[in-house]
Amino acid sequence: MESRSWSAALLLVAAGCTASVGSIGAVLGRDNESQALYVRDVPQGLAAERAGLIPGDEIMMIDGVYVRDLSSAAVRDRLRGAVGSAVELTVVRGGDVRRVRVVRTELRAHEGIKPREEQILP
Repeated sequence: MESRSWSAALLLVAAGCTASVGSIGAVLGRDNESQALYVRDVPQGLAAERAGLIPGDEIMMIDGVYVRDLSSAAVRDRLRGAVGSAVELTVVRGGDVRRVRVVRTELRAHEGIKPREEQILP
């Protein structure tokens, strides 16, 4: 089994945000070595679930920009936008490359979902 070192997961469902700010509504994790970005969790009823994203999907591109070239802040900025606006993701699932259009939903207070920081070491 390949070991990976993970950075803190990004929770894209936030408390205290204005109603006009939207996001894809997924918990993401980043591999510290490769900078690959993975879907860690897909909370029910949010944009990521509606678009068909599942845990384990690797997000390769956001609107045509390679994720590995972006800082965590830049990833967050690209995934957030006006509620109802769309973002195009290029996702790798198994051996398949998919283009997924995600219509952003409102950021809302997390309901039992807490960001977690996890270090997986060999």
